[in-house]
Amino acid sequence: MRDTIIQNLSSHIDASVVQDLINTYEELLSKHHSGDLEGALIKAGRFVEHTLRAIEYILTSTAPAEIKSVQKTIQRFENQTALPESLRFLIPRVAYGMIYNLRSKRDVVHVKEIDPTQIDVSLAVAAASWVIAELIRLYHVSDEKDVASAMMVLSRTAIPLVEAIDGEIFVGQKVPAAMEILLLLAHSSPSGMTRKELGNAAKCSQSSVTNALKSLLKDRNIHLTDSDRHFITSAGEQHLANWVASLA
Repeated sequence: MRDTIIQNLSSHIDASVVQDLINTYEELLSKHHSGDLEGALIKAGRFVEHTLRAIEYILTSTAPAEIKSVQKTIQRFENQTALPESLRFLIPRVAYGMIYNLRSKRDVVHVKEIDPTQIDVSLAVAAASWVIAELIRLYHVSDEKDVASAMMVLSRTAIPLVEAIDGEIFVGQKVPAAMEILLLLAHSSPSGMTRKELGNAAKCSQSSVTNALKSLLKDRNIHLTDSDRHFITSAGEQHLANWVASLA
């Protein structure tokens, strides 16, 4: 998914700005999934700044190193009739109202005693995912099917424990091998994963991966297609959901 997003957005936005945007988005997800809610809200604020830098590049073909005033920048965009409606109003207002303003009102950067709630971070993550998806919709160059798959993956931001660092997807806590496989497959949906991809992503031993796959296939929690890709089934999603609920 990462490569698809970067490839598409870089066709219209400076590659370094796209990298900053996607890296911060992945850091936001990682903080969310690891339970670092304060850190997640800080990353959310930076995500908004990189989003505005991307719009600035689309408007002027240059991107500032930083956004000095988020509110003034958004107001200026609204007056730029050459921009698509999504870039003039929708993306900036979602970014400001559901991410930046929420982060600011929580005073994450300035107040020592903070207790950001899970629902705040979940809202920020969902809004950030929508922003990326909307940018892809506007500026994709790949096949429509690939773009649709990437956008669908962006809507699945609630898979817990799965983190992304420098493009590597992995489960950030030690869990049973079968649950690690299900978490990875749930995150990869709808693309699925090959045995090699699972072996590279899983942090448990290769024998544990093999045994977990056999057990999951037997119980029909996963499905192996003729193209040698593994997918989580609806039964597997329910099994995973029950396990996650038991952790609360």
